[in-house]
Amino acid sequence: MTQISPLMIGFQGTEFSQDELQFFKDVNPYGLMVMRRNVLGRNQIKRLNDQFRDAVGRDDAVITTDQEGGRIQHLEGPDWPTYPIYAAFKKLIDKDFELAKQVVRRSSRALASDMATAGFNANCGPVLDLSFAGASAVISDRSFGERADIAAHMGEQIIAGFMESGIIPMMKHIPGHGRAAEDSHVERPVVSESLAILDNSDFLPFKTLNQCPWAMVSHVVYAACDDLPASISKPVVDDIIRKRIGFDGVLISDCVYMQSLEGDIADRCQQVQNAGVDLVLSCHGGAKDWYEWDEKLQPLTDDSLARLSQAQYKMDAVVKNIDPDPHATMQDVWRILKD
Repeated sequence: MTQISPLMIGFQGTEFSQDELQFFKDVNPYGLMVMRRNVLGRNQIKRLNDQFRDAVGRDDAVITTDQEGGRIQHLEGPDWPTYPIYAAFKKLIDKDFELAKQVVRRSSRALASDMATAGFNANCGPVLDLSFAGASAVISDRSFGERADIAAHMGEQIIAGFMESGIIPMMKHIPGHGRAAEDSHVERPVVSESLAILDNSDFLPFKTLNQCPWAMVSHVVYAACDDLPASISKPVVDDIIRKRIGFDGVLISDCVYMQSLEGDIADRCQQVQNAGVDLVLSCHGGAKDWYEWDEKLQPLTDDSLARLSQAQYKMDAVVKNIDPDPHATMQDVWRILKD
């Protein structure tokens, strides 16, 4: 079997360069991360997604993006419906929680079906972080609020909607970013609460939904466990994520360019892998950088390959229920949310 690199690669333009395509062929990165800057329209990004899979020679190569809704929607414009950010469900949750769960399931199935027809097979979501007063605004309205039970119930419906559309869900940002007072994009956040408190709040949605196929690891420090961010902390990965939360699925890092991490990018990538995180995500860089990063990494381990295989088994076991008209579905969803 051809060795597969643990890199999940983001690129800069709206077309692949010859050097980028050659890297895909030479190194066989596990997947592709598409950003807003890469997308001109549905046909263009579908063509690039097909190009990537042709280059790595794997029809099932993972291609993902950040498609949460609201301010975090990288597939946007006339070819795509507008999807609600999580806080848009608050009024409906308070009024009729059962209806809110049904509506978020419909919305998530529409969103995922919309992605699938453009050649995507994964999404960086759902966000299971809680939202706390005084915390960084980086999560805020991307969360269902401060109640762990509500986040878990709504997250369960999003995961189901994604999976029945053939889109791999990546619950994030395990084990919880919402309490952080700083944005890990720009500095290193430290959460100082005890593990007992975190068990019954931040960790709880992830523990409740620990059968989700994939999870994205935060760059937050959990001081009760280690002084390094979760994404590069073997104690956090082993003791909190794998044991305490009970998640045995695929782990992918948050983007290694985020400034919570330190050192050059190649070292950051190596630190992520050494912590036991399966896949290393970089949303930036070019072919020259990618070759340098890959040199410091080992191919996917047998354990990682087994987790990836198990995740795909979970996806294959779900009866598919593709939304034939996401635009029409979302018109109805928005009507309900605005009533």
